[in-house]
Amino acid sequence: MTANSLELNPVATIQSPFKSRFGIPRQSGLVPDAIGWIEPHAPWHRAEAWAGIEQYTHLWLIWQVHDRPHQPVSSVRPPRLGGNARLGVFATRSPARPNPLGLSLVRLLAMEHQAGQVRIRVGGLDLLDGTPIIDIKPHIAFTDCPPNSHSGFAQNEPERLRVDWSMLPHDEALRLNDHQRLVITQTLSLDPRPAFHDDPERVYGCPLFEFDVQFRVENGTLFVLGLNPFP
Repeated sequence: MTANSLELNPVATIQSPFKSRFGIPRQSGLVPDAIGWIEPHAPWHRAEAWAGIEQYTHLWLIWQVHDRPHQPVSSVRPPRLGGNARLGVFATRSPARPNPLGLSLVRLLAMEHQAGQVRIRVGGLDLLDGTPIIDIKPHIAFTDCPPNSHSGFAQNEPERLRVDWSMLPHDEALRLNDHQRLVITQTLSLDPRPAFHDDPERVYGCPLFEFDVQFRVENGTLFVLGLNPFP
């Protein structure tokens, strides 16, 4: 480390149902049943590094934006604003940052201990499968949830689409378990399409679990059309 540079090494990797950038929620917690595992790297996989963490309900994950070239910009077009208005990068949570780091708040669901090693089950993910985790910190409610805070253009949760499964062939529907169907519904209700796309005939594919979920959107309803193998 020097005055002008800093080397960071991942402490863990995330296992997530999101297999592609397309469809990943734009914030953590929007898909509460998106559950995965934090897989710590040596030497942080030892139980002593995690002693006491079970006292907390939520964790902050600091992670590396690893799935795209690092191309920082000074302003971006937030999808929440329809892709039309520009804001400074520091007024958004865009991944196109000066340093390729992201921040997510997840629910701590369980700790698994085996042969003196630990892995951590978490929910509310918004991370790509395989994302490197740089650091993990406990959420502290009295300081992390300030009263009378304001969140700019993202003050309220985004509106959701109605998700209709009636067009999915029955034999394909049988390939889903209840949890997968719930996560897919929660994810697709957030409308993963690019902000400027509104063609009711266009079919999109959203990789989730081992499926490429085919869908289209018309008049505020998202129709699930098929489940292709992924990858």
